[in-house]
Amino acid sequence: MEFLKDCPVKLWGGYDYEPEWIKGKEFISGRVHGFIPGQNSSPAMVVALDAPLTAKGTTGNIVILELRFVDAQWKGEQTVHIELCDFIPENKSWKNRQQGSWIESHASVDVLE
Repeated sequence: MEFLKDCPVKLWGGYDYEPEWIKGKEFISGRVHGFIPGQNSSPAMVVALDAPLTAKGTTGNIVILELRFVDAQWKGEQTVHIELCDFIPENKSWKNRQQGSWIESHASVDVLE
């Protein structure tokens, strides 16, 4: 997955038409920072946001994205869970590392290779 490092990423809402975390914008953007072990067989994507984000009492510029569906791959548009962090996560699975704030379960991401 190293080939995706520094690729631009766009994130936008899922179930909510205007989710609180996106603050009225069409989308938020960032770049792929790297990958860490995911909760399932797919790795989780770590994204450095272009601007800090505040949601559920956390302000940070790092999000961890987990693919929502079993056969999904890190290319094009996908549905993801979003975890907001004010730290760079360790290269460990979710249960074995410091955890951020879970802010969205069905967001959309577009990895712009």
